[in-house]
Amino acid sequence: MQKTTSDPISPIEQTVRQSVSQAQLRQWMQFRPQVVAFDLVKNWGGILLAFAVAAHFPHPFVYAACFVWISLRQYALFIMGHDGMHFCLNSDHAVNDRISRWLIYGPLFMALEDGRKNHLEHHKTLGTAVDPDRYLHIMGNKNGRFEFLLFLSGLATFGKTVLKVTPLGHVLSSIKAPNDEKSRRRSLSGFIIQRIPVLITHPIIFSIFVLIGVPWYLYPLLWVAPIYFVFVGDEIRAFCDHAVPRVPDEEADAQRLVSFVPGAVEAAFFSPHNMCYHAEHHIWPGVPYYNRPLVHDAIKDRPEITVRRSYLHFLVSVYRSLPLRGRAETSA
Repeated sequence: MQKTTSDPISPIEQTVRQSVSQAQLRQWMQFRPQVVAFDLVKNWGGILLAFAVAAHFPHPFVYAACFVWISLRQYALFIMGHDGMHFCLNSDHAVNDRISRWLIYGPLFMALEDGRKNHLEHHKTLGTAVDPDRYLHIMGNKNGRFEFLLFLSGLATFGKTVLKVTPLGHVLSSIKAPNDEKSRRRSLSGFIIQRIPVLITHPIIFSIFVLIGVPWYLYPLLWVAPIYFVFVGDEIRAFCDHAVPRVPDEEADAQRLVSFVPGAVEAAFFSPHNMCYHAEHHIWPGVPYYNRPLVHDAIKDRPEITVRRSYLHFLVSVYRSLPLRGRAETSA
């Protein structure tokens, strides 16, 4: 992927890319749609199983366990949707987008187009001041223990993220845009068409929810509310995947290619479907998620990439180091 902005990351990515043969890259880029189908069935099957458990064992502790499990399965679907943004779920782009819209983003109240536009811009501008996700990665806006905990709760950034990747932000920007009436109608029409999967999938999910036997009034608790933790979990992961505990932030921009090798439990909560190999993903965004371990094995020892073991250990170490002090403050 060519970047449109001069930055410290592009030369690093290019150097690493040149170290890999075309034959190896072709192997990494091979699609395996049966893996995608299996993971979709596994994630949706896990959600339906949780609905059934909640229906047959009506108890607050059971509902709490189902809440956590459903949130994890939603997050796993969301991470698969991330591959959909890069056309990595199927070699046929139309099939890729249908999977993304109808089986992932629609059920999660999102539109593929909103997330794709933002995310591809992030790939182009990582390590620069114009990265739309920079507020998640930098330390300058969370360089205090209270500010850091507020960020981890999701409350500090949730509003900005919602405006960035959901229909609400699109609506507000359309209202403010100085378009003529014809352009507004065309924009509104496209906006509605893009959200048809949201309008159709949710009545279907609600109907399944009720048919399985879960009380209808638990739908907001067991389907809508867990989506908040999808946002929060993904923002924490995004922070870990690009954060460098140093200020000022510009001094860290050349070191934002980071990967993790967490244990199975941490991976389930922070980085399902090999999202932990994040530096590898930025260097070769067209490699499907199930092939990223191959990429990691090939480049994990390169000095341009930071490899961390534990998300929790990194978060605790950052918290303990706060507030960070720049070189000028330290010398003073």
